[in-house]
Amino acid sequence: MAQLWYSLPYPSAHQPLPSARMASEPWTLFLDSCASGGQRGRFDILLRRPRWRVWQQGGQTFLAEGGNAPKTSNDTLISVLRAIAREEQERIRGLDAFPMHYPFAGGFAGFFSYDWGRQMLGIPGPDDPTLPTAALAWYDSAYLVDHLRREAGFWGHADDLLALRAEMAEPSDREETILGDSDVQPMWSAELYRSAFAKVQAYLRAGDVYQLNLAQAFQANWSGTPWQLYRALRQRNPAPFAAFFALPEATLLSLSPERLVSLCDGQLQARPIKGTRRRDPDPLRDRARAAELCASPKDRAENVMIVDLLRNDLGRVAELGSVRVSQLCALESFPAVHHLVSSVEARLHPDCDPWDVLLSCLPGGSVTGAPKRHAVELLQSLEAKPRGFYCGSLGYVDARGRMDWNILIRSLSYRAGQVQYWGGGGIVMDSEADAEYRESLDKVAFITATLSARRDTVPSATACAERRAETGQ
Repeated sequence: MAQLWYSLPYPSAHQPLPSARMASEPWTLFLDSCASGGQRGRFDILLRRPRWRVWQQGGQTFLAEGGNAPKTSNDTLISVLRAIAREEQERIRGLDAFPMHYPFAGGFAGFFSYDWGRQMLGIPGPDDPTLPTAALAWYDSAYLVDHLRREAGFWGHADDLLALRAEMAEPSDREETILGDSDVQPMWSAELYRSAFAKVQAYLRAGDVYQLNLAQAFQANWSGTPWQLYRALRQRNPAPFAAFFALPEATLLSLSPERLVSLCDGQLQARPIKGTRRRDPDPLRDRARAAELCASPKDRAENVMIVDLLRNDLGRVAELGSVRVSQLCALESFPAVHHLVSSVEARLHPDCDPWDVLLSCLPGGSVTGAPKRHAVELLQSLEAKPRGFYCGSLGYVDARGRMDWNILIRSLSYRAGQVQYWGGGGIVMDSEADAEYRESLDKVAFITATLSARRDTVPSATACAERRAETGQ
């Protein structure tokens, strides 16, 4: 049966968010631009009830079709993904009816953890055997919203659209009072962080690495649902590469500002972030902090190092001579922080596919260090536990070969009332321990504030949309 495109009204009466019931379904995936503006904050994609599920856990690859029980595969995860994609692409009918400016025409979407990327580099180390190191699903249908054109649509089959419309017509979620159960607990004290920092400085002085991205973990309890937590975080810190992914074992919540890599019509783009200052409510002080960041030789050096690393990553899958830096150390401001952001672009080599690109780029250089492989080896000995989701990547490869993947920073995992997240930053020779420790806290301050608040009223989906309409966002 052919898939069809159904134009829908732009969602002005409610957010294009899944309902609480949708969000509780395993394998619901919401790719959320938060209507944050421009091309990177343009599209929302809601995906549910996949045709295929593929994941890696405990060193094994599993796959399941529809609601069937999973099977194990002796092939690698990437081989399984490629095989299913070829099979599904042969089944697709009606793709010429899909509006080509929309980003996802059905395909694979999901995540790869940092530890999966580490394993692909050939670096052994522990991971949590109770959680997947990668999980992706093939989605036939998608609900898409274009905030730039103020339009929406559904790609799929008529029965799926009827079911979606029925669920979206249900009463919107009411305001709910969320209670923080406990204070956030850092895995490291300031003293332990300084000890790890001193080891990093020793590696830098010895010339083992030029930059190392050291991170520390935090944990807390949360008495509400993961969807309630996501909505509270989204209100505090909307971000262009945000996502909510409900897995059977855990839920992944991301308010990421950073793109790992995208591919559209053969053109690759990576957008590394390096250099951070916390926003200030006073406009004069806020502008001063932004100016300080732009003028900082240390922050610029961090960024340039990672740009060089990404030029190398993309160069392995790009046409010869096509890699270029289109933006270097530009200031971009988000609700919680200012960042320096660069852009590296290239043309995909005709012998390579999107999965080759991911294999070349994971884990992201901006969250490891330079040179990448040795940086990852050193981080294994420095950090207290496996990173898991953190600093992995979430995104999609669609049926046309287009893709877009974030870096899972400003991200949390939720499981059975327990929340874990990380904060970190790149360390170079000029770094100072206390400043780096503060930066690791600043980057996740909005998460800590949300989890620590004893009472935090989360607006309903309708209220959020009404505020958006009032502000013209």
